[in-house]
Amino acid sequence: MTGTADLFTPVHKGLRAMLYDLSDRLQAHDFADLGATKTLARDLENDFQVAQSAGCVLCGLAFHAVEEEAHIFPPAQKVGNGLIPILIEEHHDLSRREVEIANDTHALLELSGASERISAGTALNQKVNDLLVAYLAHMNREEVELVPLLRDGFTDAEQGAWQGAIVRSFPPDRMMALLSWMLPAMNVTELAEFMGALQRGAPPPVVKAVADLGAAKVDSARWNEARSRAGL
Repeated sequence: MTGTADLFTPVHKGLRAMLYDLSDRLQAHDFADLGATKTLARDLENDFQVAQSAGCVLCGLAFHAVEEEAHIFPPAQKVGNGLIPILIEEHHDLSRREVEIANDTHALLELSGASERISAGTALNQKVNDLLVAYLAHMNREEVELVPLLRDGFTDAEQGAWQGAIVRSFPPDRMMALLSWMLPAMNVTELAEFMGALQRGAPPPVVKAVADLGAAKVDSARWNEARSRAGL
């Protein structure tokens, strides 16, 4: 088989953008400011059930891993050559790191002194940097090693069915939160292909909602070119 599907790279671009932004925010954050730190903590939840923001960073990372394991990894075992167990083990390690970061953030909020929060914030920043390194390496492994195996072993239609199952599992607010990171992170060709596929397979209100989001989040020159190529 010679498929062309890539279920990972567009999503990973969005996740990388989230992680880069989180790293920037943390290294510039003033942990002496308790109010601002509470706002930061909102975006560092690791549980969608209690998260105050549909776009919380650790929620998005954790949910992505769950969806991969539910919809992509089971059929991928047929061609995985031992890779899938390694990726699952990496998911477990990343999840452990995410839980530690979320717990450390909540513990930091309980500190009454500004100097204590600053010290704890430095340690938190270092843990997030470690997570960033591990997550980037994991996503690269999926793109470099797993995507070619899936292209050789499955048709685009088969992979598209997995992708459709993932999309249907997302509540609308979480999907739009993820797309708000994905769309600006894509290049023009990827945007045009994404919007073209969306136009062919999604109801018009969904296409309009995503197009409106793209117009708001992507720089106008790139977005207008992508829309033109997609025939929107």
